[in-house]
Amino acid sequence: MNTNQLVHIGNSDISIKEYNGQRVVTLKDIDMVHGRPDGTARKRFNDNRNHFIEGEDFFVITQPSEIRTLGLERPQGGVPEKVILATEQGYLMLVKSFTDDLAWDVQRQLVNGYFKTKETVKRALSPELQMLQGLLSQMVEKELADKERDRQILIAKETADKAVATTENIKEAVKPVFDNWRSEINSKFNRIQKGAGEEFKMLRTEMYTELERRAGCDLNTRLRNKRKRMTENGCTKTEINSLNRMDVIDDDKKLREIFSKIVTEYEIKYCA
Repeated sequence: MNTNQLVHIGNSDISIKEYNGQRVVTLKDIDMVHGRPDGTARKRFNDNRNHFIEGEDFFVITQPSEIRTLGLERPQGGVPEKVILATEQGYLMLVKSFTDDLAWDVQRQLVNGYFKTKETVKRALSPELQMLQGLLSQMVEKELADKERDRQILIAKETADKAVATTENIKEAVKPVFDNWRSEINSKFNRIQKGAGEEFKMLRTEMYTELERRAGCDLNTRLRNKRKRMTENGCTKTEINSLNRMDVIDDDKKLREIFSKIVTEYEIKYCA
């Protein structure tokens, strides 16, 4: 638990952190109060790891909820993968080789003004209050664990919902195009436009180009020929000018089948 209270140690202020009923410090705290380069305490810990006993000299916490409770979020957001917390005993073992004047002062200040304070207060409590304090600590830890469980359940539900939505989009995309071919293709166009936004105009041109490649045809040539036939048949200028490449594709069963596959591929890519 982070009490949000600061204690001045050496030339720095560190926040009071409590874990498992006792005060603890992070390796970063140790570097800071001793004026050592960042990573010094971690290196000493790693180099002498076999001499430290977990649960007595240090704790390793990996639960995001516990890390947040200690106020150890990263400045850029999120939390570290794990945090090492040193107890009073672990701290003294870690810094026993620090023998400069600042080190002696800092060790005295941490022991008397940080680690011992909580124990002094605790001993001043009656046995009943000490028991109550222990029960409250257990309740807080359980509530934090429950909140973390609920958060994980919510994340799992959101992931499942997204998977269902993706599946439905794919089903919609691969649904066969039956009688009303133009209407179905236009519906697919609308879904692609919604997913692609301003890119849609370019994508639509790409789909026509891909059709010409796969079918070995020239849509513009077919369009000109169709307009010529309509002119010869006496169709109005409005009817002739309203013709487009979709009309040409609609006239040919093979082109419809190929174009339907192409549009479906784009729909899956931009909508699923």
